[in-house]
Amino acid sequence: MDFAKTYHFHPGFAFRREGFGGVLYHYEGIKPDPRISFIDSPFLIDLLERVDCGPLQALIDAVAGRFQLGEPEVTTIRDFFTTLHSRGALVP
Repeated sequence: MDFAKTYHFHPGFAFRREGFGGVLYHYEGIKPDPRISFIDSPFLIDLLERVDCGPLQALIDAVAGRFQLGEPEVTTIRDFFTTLHSRGALVP
């Protein structure tokens, strides 16, 4: 995954905010659908709302600076985006 690129959601993928965080779902109109993933972090859902605003690394850097995140937290964010990319949810 190239964090220098801007990503967006692949068609068929969407997310919805919930009290516990949110739900990421993929619906193609073929069975078995939809595929659902639960995201138990409102913070990560906030990041998803900004994913297509510029390069991912710029978003990660801005968030890390704003909230004074350490390397473990930054790694968690990078892993989150990498997982979504590997599942086909995020595309450049």
